[in-house]
Amino acid sequence: MRLTNLFLSLLLLGSFMSASKTLAAEKELEKLQGDWTAQVETDQGGKTATMTVTGKKIRFDGPTGKEWYEGTFDIDETTKPKRISVLIEDCAIEQFKKQTVEGIYRLEGKTWTIAATAPGSPEGPSGFDDEKASTIEFEKDI
Repeated sequence: MRLTNLFLSLLLLGSFMSASKTLAAEKELEKLQGDWTAQVETDQGGKTATMTVTGKKIRFDGPTGKEWYEGTFDIDETTKPKRISVLIEDCAIEQFKKQTVEGIYRLEGKTWTIAATAPGSPEGPSGFDDEKASTIEFEKDI
């Protein structure tokens, strides 16, 4: 009987922790929703890049208008830094379709900083200053 009570207690605790993680992930996902813009330096000077998040769908439009990506994403808000994984469903570059982009991010108020490696790279960046990654700082459009 004691073993059964211990097992049930552990099961309930596990369910509570799982629900708590799910709630935290939903709250984090809610913060990412909407339109974001970033000022990016290009060969032609400063340009605007945009990111739009709707549910778990994401669209990035690069500063030159020639680079764009659409896909679905998952986040892991429990890691330090937080992680994001994007499956590219459509884009301007054929070889990147169906590739995964691994990245890290931090969300501070209305600022979303993302560092990500190239599509199809086996691992994400080790930090925001990783030379293999591109880092962009977006501001939330209100």
